[in-house]
Amino acid sequence: MSDTTVAVGLFIVATAAMLTGLGGRAANVAYTVAAVLTAAVLLARSPAMYSSFALWIWFLSPFVRRVLDYRHGWNSTNPALLAPPLVAALSIITVARNARELRGRLFAPYLLILGALAYGYSVGMINAGLIPSTYALLTWLAPLVFGLHLALSWRHYLELSAAIRKTFSIALPILAAYGIYQFVRLPVWDAQWMINADLKSLGTALPFLVRVFGTLNTPGPYAAFLLAGMLMVLTGKGFIRFPGIAVAVVALLLTRTRAVWVAFLIGLVMQQLSQPVIRLPRRIVTLVIVSILAAPLTQIPAFRDTIGSRLSTLKSISADNSFIKRVQFSQSNATEIVETALGNGLGTTGGAIKLNRAQVGIRSLDNGFLELFYLFGWLGGAMFLLGVAALLYQSFRFAEARRDPFSSAVRATAIALVAILPIGDVFTGSTGTLLWTMMGLGIAAHAYHLTTGLALRSRAARAHFAAQARALVATGPR
Repeated sequence: MSDTTVAVGLFIVATAAMLTGLGGRAANVAYTVAAVLTAAVLLARSPAMYSSFALWIWFLSPFVRRVLDYRHGWNSTNPALLAPPLVAALSIITVARNARELRGRLFAPYLLILGALAYGYSVGMINAGLIPSTYALLTWLAPLVFGLHLALSWRHYLELSAAIRKTFSIALPILAAYGIYQFVRLPVWDAQWMINADLKSLGTALPFLVRVFGTLNTPGPYAAFLLAGMLMVLTGKGFIRFPGIAVAVVALLLTRTRAVWVAFLIGLVMQQLSQPVIRLPRRIVTLVIVSILAAPLTQIPAFRDTIGSRLSTLKSISADNSFIKRVQFSQSNATEIVETALGNGLGTTGGAIKLNRAQVGIRSLDNGFLELFYLFGWLGGAMFLLGVAALLYQSFRFAEARRDPFSSAVRATAIALVAILPIGDVFTGSTGTLLWTMMGLGIAAHAYHLTTGLALRSRAARAHFAAQARALVATGPR
């Protein structure tokens, strides 16, 4: 038995024990420490296992936090929530080891984004203070660095792609099933968390009246996970994936997150367009089977009423109350953002405000574009968006996407996640981790396929390039 398997096994056993109440309030800290130590072992031994473990920590830590709060009392700043960003932040080691590669054209967009974060951090220290701005920097930097770790680990692309695909194949049906169970039976730890957090957007803390948020904190990130998981698993093989996708479709509908519904359709279209036409009939058959399997659940009265009432709002979205409020809130803050050319800096939005004694800033802007310019100003916001746009642009020009279904899936997922930007932040937290993961894997796929010549359009050029590029893999930094 390998040391990586032992490390993961010990972590699972320790976490299960803490969920039963062992350790008292100290379990909140112990969980984070155990996660970081396990991640450190995996990073040293296997980049693929570390990447898979980091994603699981993002997916499950909010659930662990809620159970620990249920066992030991509500804690608005539970240290267990530090586990995901700290585990992801360990990937800075990979970035440091491969820093020379950042000079290449493939990785240049990341430098623009890192420059914007550095600017936002300096402004945030002035406006919000050292602690809030540093905490905010961690929440922005950790998902980005994790994605960069995947991009720089392109020599392990085959291992990474297999590990990430397996992670989503296992996680999707489990987390989707939990979301449906949450809608029907609403576990007591979820109900108590809804009451203590006082988030009106989650609905009422009763079965059939809750907006499903699964093992994540809110419906938005949970819906983003389901979106990513379905697009990733659709490229797999075997009939067993169909029930998992069908359950995920129902869970996604129960989140009642319309923007993610639309984003999923965008990703689905992008995924189909990037594949050879000869594969289209197979894709259509897959979607038909999934629809047939999902139909019985959606026809249950409680499910049908909840989903149908939300779907009906799409016909007259301009008259929807929540849509009107969102637009009005964005308009009221747009003027302030335009007038603040320098930006307000990191630490003036989100959870970082809790660490700011003066409570300076806006808790949530409900608009990712506005938040970027609110934090980073005109210059920093433009740098950040330019970097993201450059990474997405590369997704459209790489030829191997038509030959590598996994590569096609991660790029379609990245575009779908960016499509959610008008209704919220997609660069931090679990949603941000998903986005930067997909972008990083897209870059890793291209860099790896360059060494085999698959990324070149000419067959002769691919054969010639492969002979020269294999030496790069053998002698380059690891």
